[in-house]
Amino acid sequence: MKKKILIIFIFTFFLIINTMGSWEGKLGILAFPLFLILVIYYFLLVILFIRQLFLLIREKFTDRPRLITSIFLAAVLVQTFFKPHGLVDFDKLKGEDLFIADYEGSGNCNSALKFKANNKFIKRDICFGIDEITGTYYKKGDTLFFQNIEPTTMKEKFDKFAIIKLFKSPKGIYIGQLTSFKNREDTTGHRFDIILNKF
Repeated sequence: MKKKILIIFIFTFFLIINTMGSWEGKLGILAFPLFLILVIYYFLLVILFIRQLFLLIREKFTDRPRLITSIFLAAVLVQTFFKPHGLVDFDKLKGEDLFIADYEGSGNCNSALKFKANNKFIKRDICFGIDEITGTYYKKGDTLFFQNIEPTTMKEKFDKFAIIKLFKSPKGIYIGQLTSFKNREDTTGHRFDIILNKF
């Protein structure tokens, strides 16, 4: 019975880690507590693995179910250590990146805009949580227009368009600036540094 509970415990962790990329952007402020819970969960699994290994050595590896469980647990721990975001890159599944602009604010808060080849965009904000806004876009000259904003609660608040301004950065890191505007009356905008341009 204990071994079945352990297998469920391991499989649940494996499932969370390997599907997280598809739903973590919807968590908002809950993303940070979940991260802490997963770190504790991981170290708990490490302790359980050490215990299983000790029991295996004491039993001279004669308990076949324990051996199989321990191998599965070791595989999950190693995979999580080297690929903490899971085996599947959900961002790549959403389409090829054509254009990426990034903004780093105070307190290591980060905001990134990715424009995909399938005319979809993703805005991802990481700051004491993860927020993701998606939609479609179309390009006209040096301007990108935002449409079909999801979640719909952000539709009226989200910027209407963004203007691309390419230049050579003295540091050689950025290739230009993307300024996003609420509407045509907005004269300030929000500036992002361009890190990829395949348009």
